[in-house]
Amino acid sequence: MKFYHTKTLTILLVTLFFISCGLTDDDEAVSSPSLTYPVTNLSAIFFEEGNSQPPTITWNGNQGTISLSSSIEGLSVNSSTGVLNWDKQLNPGDYTFDVIATNSAGQTSVSFNLSNPLQGTFTGTFSGSSFFELEFNSDGTLVVRANADNPDLGSGTWELANDILTADYTYDDTGNEYSISGLLEQSSTQVIYTGNWYYGHGAEEANEADVFEVIME
Repeated sequence: MKFYHTKTLTILLVTLFFISCGLTDDDEAVSSPSLTYPVTNLSAIFFEEGNSQPPTITWNGNQGTISLSSSIEGLSVNSSTGVLNWDKQLNPGDYTFDVIATNSAGQTSVSFNLSNPLQGTFTGTFSGSSFFELEFNSDGTLVVRANADNPDLGSGTWELANDILTADYTYDDTGNEYSISGLLEQSSTQVIYTGNWYYGHGAEEANEADVFEVIME
């Protein structure tokens, strides 16, 4: 009887030995990564390149990759370092997205808010030949300069909705009111704003006057 118990114990120990040998260090140690950024509310300057601060990444036994939860033109993340980068093709607006770190054991995500308000100076013409310059401020205000010699100065406000940029403005000296409405076409080298200008505020179709085109480079 004693021999039987000894034999059974020996078989059990041998079995446990082979099971333990079958486990690798990776099987025992790997867990989901941890990912921490110092700042998750980011502000970009329109039509300028920029980047986030690097995160702290702990891969916990298995190095994986970092990705974005959604595709946003002009925005990317370095799959190894986790640094976010944006270029001149990032459209104006506010963005919400996640950065995701993934390894063989699972994933961890961090939520971001990125603000890229329209701002900058566009120069061109209205009615085909007359000098026209629009200075957009990130707070929603606008400065207008029209006609090349001793330009007429005006001020107003702008709004970007559903890819349509509309502005109301009033000239300082005369008090005359006008408005513009059109589309932004953005590339890596320039932003073109084209549309129509109108008499009076509100960009009403009945008050349409002529066309304009201004460019930011």
